[in-house]
Amino acid sequence: MFFENISPDKIQRLLASLPIKTVIGEFSGRDSVAAIIKAFEDNSIRHILPVASFAGTEYGDPGTLTENHTKLMERIKTFYGNDKKLYPLIFYSNPDLWSVINGRFTSLIIERFGFYTPCIGCHAYFHILRVPMALQLGKKIISGERESHDQKIKVNQLPLCLSFYKDILAEFGVELLFPLRDIQNGNEIENLIGWDWQEGKNHPECSYSGNYRNLEGKAVYEEEKINRFLEEFLGPVLKKVTQLYIDNQEITRAELIKEVENIL
Repeated sequence: MFFENISPDKIQRLLASLPIKTVIGEFSGRDSVAAIIKAFEDNSIRHILPVASFAGTEYGDPGTLTENHTKLMERIKTFYGNDKKLYPLIFYSNPDLWSVINGRFTSLIIERFGFYTPCIGCHAYFHILRVPMALQLGKKIISGERESHDQKIKVNQLPLCLSFYKDILAEFGVELLFPLRDIQNGNEIENLIGWDWQEGKNHPECSYSGNYRNLEGKAVYEEEKINRFLEEFLGPVLKKVTQLYIDNQEITRAELIKEVENIL
């Protein structure tokens, strides 16, 4: 059972009360928390609003997120005192948006591109979901994604995928920051966080976890197919639904599907 969204009116009041240069921080697992800590090392970043969002396939206790947020608040206070500010954690998701990007056109994706994983579109969903908030503030979003996890490949965090996400958001005037992109060693993440937190633990889980791995746990993928998927499906879909979502955060799943069908 996940926390309900903060009401649109409350979100608007909150955004209006924050300094205009406030940066959005994606808040989920260990890497996202480390990315916020790392981002604060940049002298130009002084205010971060953490936003926790869920995919349609996630489950677990969201209370772990509030516990980790409390620890993060304490760590930022220790580092910076009152010079930098991490704001209260807000919860905001859109299952309809997730469904249109990652669920409705599964058969079409398999037919056209010869493979399917929801993970690439899912991470794209997390980024575009926060775009309307970012546009009202500092036009920057912090992501904890990195290219390698102790030499373990995550398909949704391949270099071509990270560059793709960044380019999509740039088209809408938002900079997607990857403070951890080149960090490979998990020990560096632990040192940044400053408390005992094993990778993959103490946060909501996804029922599709490991879907692109074979029985030996190796990631199975073909970059050529992923490139085609990004260029011919996910890119056009994201550009369409992101603009629609910026214009109207209350747009329905049926309306989104109809608009996407028109471009496929």
